[in-house]
Amino acid sequence: MSTVACDPFHSALDEPAWQAVCETAAEHAQRGCGLSWDHWVTLFSSEIDAQASRLPASQRGRALEIAAQEWDYATPAERQETREWLADNGCCSHGITLGCCPAGCGS
Repeated sequence: MSTVACDPFHSALDEPAWQAVCETAAEHAQRGCGLSWDHWVTLFSSEIDAQASRLPASQRGRALEIAAQEWDYATPAERQETREWLADNGCCSHGITLGCCPAGCGS
């Protein structure tokens, strides 16, 4: 996966480079999500968190804002809320009804 180069002498986010990182993360999530939207969001958002952690702190807010606006990035708290909702409503962690998940999630 490509990364955004960190230049400590410049505080502005290289937005085209960050968008390329987001596009790559979205493509990887698409290949691994099994067509489950909830799982796609988890995969994508987890990769974005990993990539954003490599950015200077001053750039992270804007980077996550772009990921949220253009690719539906979800914060760790939002992902936890989704996991809880899924569990409370008879779905596995992939967002699929228990017993129906092709990943073999149990009931």
